[in-house]
Amino acid sequence: MPFPADARGGSVTHRILVVDDDVSVRDLFQTAFVDAGYEVVLAEGGEEALDILQKQDINVIFLDLKLFGMNGIDLCRQIRKFKPVSLIYAMTGWSALYEIEECREAGFDDFFTKPVSLETIFKAVNDAFEKLNRWRIRSLIT
Repeated sequence: MPFPADARGGSVTHRILVVDDDVSVRDLFQTAFVDAGYEVVLAEGGEEALDILQKQDINVIFLDLKLFGMNGIDLCRQIRKFKPVSLIYAMTGWSALYEIEECREAGFDDFFTKPVSLETIFKAVNDAFEKLNRWRIRSLIT
């Protein structure tokens, strides 16, 4: 499901970062998002993701919670320090290990348990870019 035509206008970059240590998950997200017209950047872990975010304009981010090294909770906290307006989504196949409250406190905007349908993910992405466009327009007006 591609994003709405009106969501592409303006200067909001339609780039998505997917951080997951599972190559098959990264490949699935990349294929689905690229086929829908988005630009996708992939990272295997937290340090790589932080490096990417320091260099690129990306405001829609999907983080696996169970990463090697820095986990997704800690990574989200780090990202929030310098990208407070980004929309960050938690993903996990280990939902029993993570509480929604902990994810919200860390700064996640939503939480998805794997496997998650692509329809659900595309809805979240469309909503995210629509929200970012509204915020961009609002900031230009004020």
